Amino acid sequence: MKKILLLRPKIGFGLGGAESHAAEVAVKLLEKDFKVGIIANKISFSSEIQRSLEFYPVKIKGFGSVVKQILFIIQANQILSKIKYDYIISFFRFPGADLFILCDPLFAFLVKQKKPLLWNLRPRYKILLNLEKKALFSAKKIISLFNLGKELISQFYPQVFQKVFVCYRGIDFKRFNPQLKEKKKIFKKNFGFKEEDYLLLFVGFDIKRKGLNLLLEIMPNLPKNVKLLIVGKHGISNERIFYLGKVKEVEKFYAMADLFVLPTFYDPGAMSTLEALASGTPVITSIYDGTSEFIKEGINGYVTNLKKEDLKDKILKAMKKDFDPQICYNSIKHLTWDNYVECLIHHISRI
Repeated sequence: MKKILLLRPKIGFGLGGAESHAAEVAVKLLEKDFKVGIIANKISFSSEIQRSLEFYPVKIKGFGSVVKQILFIIQANQILSKIKYDYIISFFRFPGADLFILCDPLFAFLVKQKKPLLWNLRPRYKILLNLEKKALFSAKKIISLFNLGKELISQFYPQVFQKVFVCYRGIDFKRFNPQLKEKKKIFKKNFGFKEEDYLLLFVGFDIKRKGLNLLLEIMPNLPKNVKLLIVGKHGISNERIFYLGKVKEVEKFYAMADLFVLPTFYDPGAMSTLEALASGTPVITSIYDGTSEFIKEGINGYVTNLKKEDLKDKILKAMKKDFDPQICYNSIKHLTWDNYVECLIHHISRI
């Protein structure tokens, strides 16, 4: 039985998008009879799953600072020197992985979007860029979750392009599905909205990168019946904009939304975009969202170039259309976790 180690400072359900992503991979590998070890400082699984995992704790808390990331890498290498395993799958910038999965934004692209002066004044940017480069160059194979990541690698790291492959990540279709739309009117009424209200939905924690400010700027230029629901951010609500913070049952908001809008300035592949489509909700996302490759203009949504006028026009276009929830779902129904993990196994078994 092959033993696969998964690495990321936090791995588990309810800890974040990339963290839940890694957790789904762990569960699927167990189902496929692999031995699974996890090197992390925090995990979150059901007790049944956790008993089946081999957990190697790293005693560094947090993930935010560069120092913590470096200390995590040092401790992880110490653990690796003492245990036996067949393959390493890393879900963050860890040098020496068999598979390096691009869960996080490509830092080289983020740096390009920042002002040159700001870049020169921040040593942490240089450190993170160096970690990214080491992880990419040392990995035996690199997995991009969507084609955008592969395209960006070709621009910023052409030397490693030949070892980049796309494995489309999965979606939880039990939780997110077009049947939710059958309760749309009930959910709207329960949350105090009128039937004639046209609900836009934004979901995201990193609101600056994901373009919330751009969406807020155009709200005054949209019809008065347009309301914006913001999940993931606290703020001061008014009669048209509602800050909901972190919510447990986000699927209810996808269900009652008329349109999901994510004008992101960069997302390797926004899970929220896919969740919206799976829930039968049309999407407006940006050219810098990896999941935009699944958007068929006027069929399940639109793609914006992030100019204010373009975003406003795309929303107004969407308001005039009657999108079919089943068609939205059909556009991404092949993105299952089983297909994704089979793709990972295919690549790792050929190393």
